[in-house]
Amino acid sequence: MASRVVDRQREIEQLRSYAAAPPALVVLSGRRRVGKSFLLRVALTGDRVVSLQAEQKPAPLQLGDFARECSRLLPGSPPLAFADWEAAFRFVHAQAEAGGPLVVVLDEFQYLAQNTDGLDTIVQKWWDRWDHEGVPVMLVLSGSALSFMEGLLKTGTHGRSVFRPLLQPLDFRDAASFAPKAAGPIELIERYAVLGGTPQYQRWAGDRPLRDVLREVVLPTDAPLHSDPEHLIREEDEIRTAGPYFGTLEAIAGGATTPTEIGGRLALDTQLVTAHLNRLAKLGYVEKVMPVDPDGKGSARAYWRTKDPFFRFWFRFVFPQRSRLERGRVGEVAVEIERSLPGFTSFVFEDVCREWIGGVSPLGSSASRVGSWWSRRSDLEVDVAAVDRKGYTLLGSCKWWKNPVGEAVLDELLSARTAIGPKANQAELAIFAKHGFADELAARAEREGIHLVTAADLFA
Repeated sequence: MASRVVDRQREIEQLRSYAAAPPALVVLSGRRRVGKSFLLRVALTGDRVVSLQAEQKPAPLQLGDFARECSRLLPGSPPLAFADWEAAFRFVHAQAEAGGPLVVVLDEFQYLAQNTDGLDTIVQKWWDRWDHEGVPVMLVLSGSALSFMEGLLKTGTHGRSVFRPLLQPLDFRDAASFAPKAAGPIELIERYAVLGGTPQYQRWAGDRPLRDVLREVVLPTDAPLHSDPEHLIREEDEIRTAGPYFGTLEAIAGGATTPTEIGGRLALDTQLVTAHLNRLAKLGYVEKVMPVDPDGKGSARAYWRTKDPFFRFWFRFVFPQRSRLERGRVGEVAVEIERSLPGFTSFVFEDVCREWIGGVSPLGSSASRVGSWWSRRSDLEVDVAAVDRKGYTLLGSCKWWKNPVGEAVLDELLSARTAIGPKANQAELAIFAKHGFADELAARAEREGIHLVTAADLFA
C-alpha cells in the first residue's frame, strides 16, 4: 500500500518554501478524503509547527485542543489554557517574536468558525498585524467545506493569502500506484472505475485485488467504504435534507442526465432538481458536460453526470442494494457487480482516454480543450474530441471490448469527422482499445496515419 504522498510534489515544495520565509498565509481547500491533512503532515515538519485537527465540538474544547498543541512549544511548563481565540493568537504572536519562525495549521477550519462568531475577522486582524510587522508566522487554514472555503477566499483572506491550492483527486495514472504491483493495465482501469482517485479510498483498498476490494472494503455494512458517500453528503453544510440529493445522484447513476429526466424519476419539479444539481456541482459531486466545440456552442446539448468515479459506482451499485447488503448478501451483490463491471468501466475508459490526451500524450499538446462531441439528436457521438482556436485537432473512439477492434470502428470515426464538418477536416484520428486491434485495422492504420492506443499505452 502506498504510504508516500502521490502527485503532490508541487504543493509540498510551495508549502515548505513559504514556511522557510514567513510571514505567509495559506488557504488549502479540497474535498474530504483527498489527502489535505496527510499533505500538511508530510510537508510541514519540525518542532516549530503547531497543528490543530479541528473536530465538531464546542469552542471551549476546540481551544483546549489548540492549547495542548501549543504546550509543545513550552516543554516543562504548566499546561496552557486560552479563554478565546484572541488569547490563542496573542500567544502565537509572542512565541513567533521570541522564538523565531512558527507554523500554525488550523485544519478543518470550518468547524472552528462554526462555533466562534467572527473568527474569520479575528484571523484577518491578526494576520494583517503579522504581515505588517513582519512577525514570522506561517498560518495555514485548511478545510473540506468547499463553499465555506471559497467564501473565505473572497472575504476574510481576499488578497492576503500567498498560496490557495484546491487539492484534487488523483488521476488514473497516479491512482495506479496504490494497486498491487502485479496488476495489469486492464485491472488498473477497472480499479480506478470503482475507487476513483481519492487517496483515502485507495489506501483503504490497499493492495487487494479488485475482487477482494468489493467483498471486504466496499460491500459489507461494516466496511470503510460502505457508507462513505452517504456520510460525506450528510455532513455538507449546504445540504439540510439529504434525501433529494441521494435521489438525484442515484437517478444520474441510473441513466437520467437532464433535470427533466431526473425530475421525472423523482417526481420533483425541474427547477428544484436544477437547484439540487447546482449545489452538488458547487460541492464537487456532479458536473455539467457540454460537447466540445471550437466556437463554444453546444450548451443546449449539455447533460449532467457524477464527477467522482467512486460516487458514480456507489450510487449505481451499492446504494440501491443497501437492503440486501444489510441482510449479508454480499457475495451475491458482488457477483452481480462483476457481471456489470465491463459495461460500467467502458464509460470510465472514455474518461481515462480523455485524461491521457489532455494531460499526457503529445497528441493533445496543442489542444485548448479536451472532451467529447455528440450531435443535436445524439445519433452520432465521438468519445474523444480535442480542439484549439481553429478547429478540431483530434477525434477518438474508445472500445472497452473483449475482442480486438476491427476496421468498422475506423470507418465510423471517419464518417463522424465528415459529419462534424470543415472544422474537423484536419483532425487526427485515434482509436483506443482494451484488447488491441485486428490485423486489418493495424495495417490500415499504419498506411493512413491513424493512432492506435492500447490500455497498456495509457500507463507507459
